This record gives sequence, C-alpha cells and structure tokens, in this order.
Amino acid sequence: MICFTILAHEDERVLTEQIKNIRHYIPNARIVLYNGGTNKDFGSCQGIPICPYSRPLQYGKLGRFLYDVMNWLEETNIEYDYFINLDSDVLFIKHGFESFIEEVMEGFDCMGAHMQIQHSVHDNPQFYPGVTLWNEWHRWQPFFQTDYFVRFFNPAQVYRRSIVRKILDETDIHQLEQLLAATDTFAMEEMLYATLAMKYGGKCREYPWNYDESLQYVRTVKPITFDEMKAAKIAPHYYWIHPIKGESFTFMSMLSKQMDHKYRFNQ
Repeated sequence: MICFTILAHEDERVLTEQIKNIRHYIPNARIVLYNGGTNKDFGSCQGIPICPYSRPLQYGKLGRFLYDVMNWLEETNIEYDYFINLDSDVLFIKHGFESFIEEVMEGFDCMGAHMQIQHSVHDNPQFYPGVTLWNEWHRWQPFFQTDYFVRFFNPAQVYRRSIVRKILDETDIHQLEQLLAATDTFAMEEMLYATLAMKYGGKCREYPWNYDESLQYVRTVKPITFDEMKAAKIAPHYYWIHPIKGESFTFMSMLSKQMDHKYRFNQ
C-alpha cells in the first residue's frame, strides 16, 4: 500500500481536486495532508488525516516536512509499504501506478526523479541547491558522516517503510533540528532523506526515465501544457506530471479523465 503525503497551504479547491485525482488513479492509497501554512483550518474538511506536526514552512525550506510525517506515521502505526511525498501541483494521469512502483522498486529502498550523487561542488556547479549545501558542508558532513550527498527532485520521492524506520531510528533528531533551524541550504528536502537512506544502507535509484525527455513532463517552473500531458499519457513510465498550477489543475485533471474514457471507448 502507498501512503501519499501532500504538502499544501492554500487554495483548498485545488487540494480537493488533487485528492479526487489520487483517489481516481490510485484508489487504495492512503493520503495524509501536511498543512504548511498559517491557516490552521486548511484541509480540515477534506476527510483525510492532517499531520499534527504540521507547521508553517517557507519556500525552499521544507526540510522537516518528510520527517514530521514519517515520525507521525510510525507513532500511530499506520500501515503502508511505500511512503511518497507530493507537492500540491503534482497531477496523476494514468492508472497502474501501484503496479509500477512494485515493479521498479524490486531490490530498491528509495527512488526519485533526476537523481544525482555529488562528491564535490564541481560535480554539478549549475545545480543551485547543491552549491548551497556544499557551502555549509562543514556543518552537514558531521551529521551525514559521508563524503557525498544524494539528490532527488522533490515531488514523488519514494521510500520503503523499512528504510523510513531506519531513518527514524538512527537519525539524531536533536542535531537535525538544530541544523534545519540554522541552515541556508536551498531545497534541503531534495537532499536530506535520500542521503540518509543511502547512508543507512538503502539502495537508491531514479525513475526509469530519460532525463532530457522527462523535462517535457516533470520540471521545476514552467507549467506542463495540455499537449505535453497528452504525450505523457502514452509515454511509458510517466504516471504523474509536474507542475500543474492553480485553476489549470482542475481543467487538466478533467481532460485526463476524458482522454481515459475516449481511449476505452475506442478500444
């Protein structure tokens, strides 16, 4: 079973549609909300649990989000096999994601998009979050006790429950809290948990995508177009796309379902 956690804080209509989208394509999944804003009532009418450790988070400083939800899931003994985080602008576009995860995770403990393993700032000096982490490596290295870090693009990182438990059991949370409170590293959430997973013996892999092709469907800023969504629906191994912003989320979700219906009708 998959447990998704959604990080969101505004536009509850989009959250409603995202939950519908997940339930349409992955009906057996659990969904947990992390309320990253100041409105304490946000998401309370959605019929899904809200992580009680939720707190306001700033863009680029989401590092504690996954730890908070992982910790709460273990405290409450909620059953799941795979833990996957979602941004509020991730849209699923086809059925079969659970089977896909079971297949590609065979022999692996975690997976993410656009994976990197860096041993120095020279490995990818164009990757800004990595540069900011290397600037603080003198602080983070004693915590990681590695000579590298692993990076996954933030949306839809996948962690087996067994590696989640290792992260929770073996991480010095007091030291982590201090580091997160003081860090200027940008997007630490992309590097923190993948690095810990590998440090604790986890086998990490990236999504089975060609990097250049994947940027048509999974990227940072420029919203995915309708034509790109159509292409992703027939491309192998693409079950979600990012980013789909604001009001276009509902529209694109509706179009995806219509395309599914049209395809079944024409078969």
